[in-house]
Amino acid sequence: MKQEELIEKIFTNKLFFEKEILDIQSENDRSEVMRILSTEMVENILKENINFLYIEKLEYFTLTPVINILFKELANEWISYAMDVLEFSKEDALEELQADERVKFIHILAVDYNRFYKDYLFEAIANSFIDLLSSMNQGSEKIKFVNSIINSDLIANRNILNINSFDQLYQRVKSAKNFKNIDLSSVQIKISEILQEIEDPQTEYEKRESLFIVLPSYERKEEQIKEKRLEEYDASLQRVKRAIFNALKSGLYKA
Repeated sequence: MKQEELIEKIFTNKLFFEKEILDIQSENDRSEVMRILSTEMVENILKENINFLYIEKLEYFTLTPVINILFKELANEWISYAMDVLEFSKEDALEELQADERVKFIHILAVDYNRFYKDYLFEAIANSFIDLLSSMNQGSEKIKFVNSIINSDLIANRNILNINSFDQLYQRVKSAKNFKNIDLSSVQIKISEILQEIEDPQTEYEKRESLFIVLPSYERKEEQIKEKRLEEYDASLQRVKRAIFNALKSGLYKA
């Protein structure tokens, strides 16, 4: 295929663009790309717009830039491809994007990704609220901010959830942290006991070998517990997170 024909196909065939530019071969690939990009938007690119850890006031929360960011990311992927595979200069790669129909093609792709995979973004946003709670104490400067979220349409069913203030959520966070620490301490004590027995000269060879075999499973469990989110230890936090997710997904909260 000639280079001109290749470029034309890239910007007229969605599946070919995904395969050639994004290395997407399946629906699982597409979902994984959007999951990663959603996390990146929340944790870095748009953190001051959609990450509750970084937002100063609720009125600053907005989803408006999301489409533009998706557009830029897709355009950047084309530029990287053009420079690496087609050996274009950056200027030439950008020039290929100037045609209105190509801008429209990428914009439609960005809109489609946002429409069909926004659940990943909403999940990451809801996670950031739990992360904010986890980072706070009773003297935190962001208590007023949290209360504004609780009393907004982001948690529309707060009366059913019986959550009306930061203090109530703070108690749930403390409880969840305690349960997580208990789980972690239990596994760490077991690891320590295994290591002591391995190092003990009195331990028989067969026993030491069996301990070497079982040790990695406890080390994996330790890492799994460290990675577990707080809401996995408290049903109330799970419900609050789900309320935020549902408010965003349903459009009940206008952002």
